[in-house]
Amino acid sequence: MRCLLISLQSNAYVTGLKYLAASILANGHDARILLLPGYLEPELNPEIEGFIRDYAPDLIGISLMSIEFYPAKNLTMLLRRRFSIPIIWGGVHVVISPDECLKYADYICCGEGERPIVSLLDHINEHGRDSIPQIPGIWVNRDGRLIKNSYAPPVMDLDSLPFQEYLPDYFYGLHKGRIYNFAKNPRLFRRYALYGGTCHMMITTRGCPFKCGYCANSYLINVYGRKVRERSVDNCMKELLHVRKDPYLLYINFEDDCFFAHSREWIREFSREYRRHIRLPFIVRAIPTMLDEEKLFMLKEAGLSMVVMGIQSGSDRVNFEVFDRRIRFNSVMRAAELISDAKVAGFYEMIVDNPYESEEDEMQTIESMARLKRPYIISLAHLTFFPGTPLTERAIRDNIADPEAYLYRYMVKIDMTYNNKLLGIAPYIPRSLVRYLNRPERQRHGLHNTLVNILHFVVKRSIEPAVFLFIMSRSLNYNIRLTIRTVLGNWRSALTKLISNYLGRGDMEYDQKLAMARERMPELFNR
Repeated sequence: MRCLLISLQSNAYVTGLKYLAASILANGHDARILLLPGYLEPELNPEIEGFIRDYAPDLIGISLMSIEFYPAKNLTMLLRRRFSIPIIWGGVHVVISPDECLKYADYICCGEGERPIVSLLDHINEHGRDSIPQIPGIWVNRDGRLIKNSYAPPVMDLDSLPFQEYLPDYFYGLHKGRIYNFAKNPRLFRRYALYGGTCHMMITTRGCPFKCGYCANSYLINVYGRKVRERSVDNCMKELLHVRKDPYLLYINFEDDCFFAHSREWIREFSREYRRHIRLPFIVRAIPTMLDEEKLFMLKEAGLSMVVMGIQSGSDRVNFEVFDRRIRFNSVMRAAELISDAKVAGFYEMIVDNPYESEEDEMQTIESMARLKRPYIISLAHLTFFPGTPLTERAIRDNIADPEAYLYRYMVKIDMTYNNKLLGIAPYIPRSLVRYLNRPERQRHGLHNTLVNILHFVVKRSIEPAVFLFIMSRSLNYNIRLTIRTVLGNWRSALTKLISNYLGRGDMEYDQKLAMARERMPELFNR
């Protein structure tokens, strides 16, 4: 049986589909991955049609995040005009909005997909597509009749799953109207890959110990449970030893919600084996209250170069009362000091455009972030009300949220307000200047607005890139070769973000496609 897995996202970071394809292949079936970034064309490209006819899949899977809902709906309708191949949808958006998604697909996967999709392929092979499967995690739309099976139980033994490849030979992409095999065209792959393809995205755990009110994880916990499941160090090393063979690979980017959820014993063994066998710089994510000094310095010795840490707000009131995130800012300050002392690059994430934030909260956040130990990089994200989260339900009750906004606005596309601009430059200008500019709107004059606009322009185009270069170079122990490769791998996406309000190249192109589609195909957006 052959399964075609389609990603509609704007970049070639398809970790979920790679793990899914590996599982399909390991269980005796065949798989291909096809990247169709934000496909919103009114007709099916002949190249796509020819590719599908040549491959002749028995099942087509479409993976979608929330912002890819309309491309998924569009592509599904186009495929049905040309083929009678069953279509299954999967991904985070399907799990949090299954009833909506089941209207458009023949099947949806509610839960982790590695085992359910293999069971579905087995079922179609043995019983044919007309037979209705009774598979946990697979819901069925049979001519408008909806059959909802139980949720798929989470895989507890992650070592039992096959690992993904960095650039598999079954990975294809649509580029300028033609389909290319990325493995045979690695330069093209790097054009679509995050960070210029210098990173291998990897997951060593599944699950998050927190249940923040704004995060989809607050809903996913109902499906997967609270337990953080982990792979063994040996299993992780097998994947890493395989992917590090690619000469272009520079970093390992661990996408775990919190890498520090691992025990000290696990971190100690990982650090020892990683330093012995892999010897590549790597990136991890951290929750401030879980960042442990001993673990941090063990990882630094193994090659840790960057810690991505979610702070979200510098106001304890917002974190506790709005986000249901029980982390006080003094914990953030301790974590940031440890990161700086370890000479690891700090990359701190904040949530802005929050209708529940007062002006006082915004000013508190600016003041708090200016106090953190420097240098560090700050990243701002627009508060997105994802369906099913406690904060979204509250916002809908309060009539302050657009229930569909998450379908067409990127989180990184923030509002360019005075306070957002000042927050974005607070790590890079003197603290005394931050204090001077950080004042209520009623106390601002034309000089304040002019200064913030000028500083924002200058900082984002010169000072922030210089700080990034310095902290990355320092985290790489001033290795000139690695620093140059880091810059070269990121220059294209960095340049695009400078001119497009924080959107990367692929994001900006999709943003434009979505705006055009709403004008050309208004019927697509009827729900």
